[in-house]
Amino acid sequence: MNSYFNGQDLYSNWQGMYALFSAIGNDLFLNHIVSYVMPGEGLELGEPMTMDEAVSKRPTVALEVERSRENPTTGFGTTLAEARTVVTYVALTGVAYPLASVMPDLPEERVKLLQATLPTLPILPVDLFSRGTDSSWDKFRHVKADEYIHHYPEVLDLKVNSAAGVYDVAAETDWRSEPAERELRFEQLGLDDAREYVVFDFWNQKELGVFSGRMNLSIAPHDTRVLFIHPLANRPQLIGNSRHISGTYSIVNQIWDGNQKELRGESVAVSGEPYTLWFHVPPGYHEVSATVISSTGRTITDAWKRQGDAASLAFKGESSQVSWKIRFK
Repeated sequence: MNSYFNGQDLYSNWQGMYALFSAIGNDLFLNHIVSYVMPGEGLELGEPMTMDEAVSKRPTVALEVERSRENPTTGFGTTLAEARTVVTYVALTGVAYPLASVMPDLPEERVKLLQATLPTLPILPVDLFSRGTDSSWDKFRHVKADEYIHHYPEVLDLKVNSAAGVYDVAAETDWRSEPAERELRFEQLGLDDAREYVVFDFWNQKELGVFSGRMNLSIAPHDTRVLFIHPLANRPQLIGNSRHISGTYSIVNQIWDGNQKELRGESVAVSGEPYTLWFHVPPGYHEVSATVISSTGRTITDAWKRQGDAASLAFKGESSQVSWKIRFK
């Protein structure tokens, strides 16, 4: 089959997204294998509003809700943290993107969440931890968010082996309404405890440092931290980019030339939009030059910044792929 509707209806706030998370958890093992899983009718990424505000801003939707089983909802919309969690779970599980927000109403920061998580990639999921999910509508309607017993995974782990490198994208979620302090053990992800890993925070677009064995995380209520975990190399290495939550989409190729001390690659970014590559540069390496060249051979204006071991190369995308090169000594 191509696709099928495999869960309860969604409604337009955080608790209304529970059906989406349950649908992903229940049927993810079929995705890209038997069918393309579509977990519900639409994501809610709009800003929070009361029912009274919804009556004036979304009169047709509000009227429908008042006539329906969704009457117990306390309002519409999601916080920015909740919106991050929603798009993260859709993007890192590779399910069909059920976009149905009121698009003209989305502020720029919410649009950027979509830009950073589209398109859907052909991700093949494997879930080794049996947890069960409860997609009963009554559970969603008649209990408060923190009273619901969540069986959703606290950690998603996407294994990447591509032109961008071999690394993990780990997403850890706080399902409760209070901040959470977590310890992420690399052994949970099947990684070698004895190795060192450099970690990049995707949503905050910054390097967090080098870790071995484990790392501590602070997570805001209903938020999801997305981490790129690269085995530490004894040389400059690419650790992330601003284009896509997978870290791999937009990277056509890259190579480290040990003789020339050059890190070279090619990227496809959105034409006219800002694009940033992030690198880890270990002590002892000093950049000599950073250049970006269009497919026609034109030099593109770029900005190279370095602070400690973290560095970035920023430029605007072209209509075709571009080449970039950083030379070190």
